[in-house]
Amino acid sequence: MRKFQWIGVLTVAGVLGGCANTGLSEQPGISETFSVAADYQAAYRRAGEYVRVCHENRTHRFGTVYQSTRALGVRDAPNTVQVFKKGESLRILEVLTAAMDGPSNSKVTVRVLGEAPWDKEELAAARRSIETATPVCRAME
Repeated sequence: MRKFQWIGVLTVAGVLGGCANTGLSEQPGISETFSVAADYQAAYRRAGEYVRVCHENRTHRFGTVYQSTRALGVRDAPNTVQVFKKGESLRILEVLTAAMDGPSNSKVTVRVLGEAPWDKEELAAARRSIETATPVCRAME
């Protein structure tokens, strides 16, 4: 009898877990791809610095805290930075990737959810930050 209770609990947990919004994992969002006059490792560091300054170390409305994961690409895969809200690591809000595009250039793609504050203004701020190597955060509302 106890075995059937555990099976029921696990089934309910699995169904409810499938209902959670996973952000960019299941929604297309909006993206922008651009070239940067720096190698892909430098572009990756610039993207990480932008996320650290403008999301992780900044005070946000309602006490929201953002975190990120960073992954170095293996072989031809791009380096990736993913931004998510603390405690919701499966709901990706922003993805920044840097790939090689020649010996001293890189191709950077920034993809956001598409709804404020993850919108075209966020894309523009990320692009300016990575191109200029200086974090340029969007204005707080």
